[in-house]
Amino acid sequence: MTGDQQEFSAGRQPPRTGGAYGGRPAESFVNPLAHGPRYSYDKKTLTDISKEFEDLANEFREDQQYAQNIARAKAPGLDYASENNAETIRDSGKALLVSLVQQEQYCRDQAKKYRAALGEYTVAEDTHSTEVRKAGGSL
Repeated sequence: MTGDQQEFSAGRQPPRTGGAYGGRPAESFVNPLAHGPRYSYDKKTLTDISKEFEDLANEFREDQQYAQNIARAKAPGLDYASENNAETIRDSGKALLVSLVQQEQYCRDQAKKYRAALGEYTVAEDTHSTEVRKAGGSL
């Protein structure tokens, strides 16, 4: 047995880490290929996570302006060393900009996935609420 692996004797199952309300667990909407223990988020948590990713994406967007400034660096002098140093700094700024754009997109994609999971959650919750009311119950 190594690292995070656990061995279970015949017939013994790993502990379940949470239930799924309204159908499939929320993470299966985010990653339908997920294996292992399941968990679910409530609506507030899905909303909060989505907002966190959006806020982070906005910060990456703001930082892109700084990276663009670095990518436009000019040599302080006309000598070879100054020009070579400025070129190296510009290349670094360009690489930083590419990375920040990728990180922004990743965060926006994650926010979108959590909003989609929230939509699925809401539909399932509404469906189950309707079924409970039809049976004469209330929530």
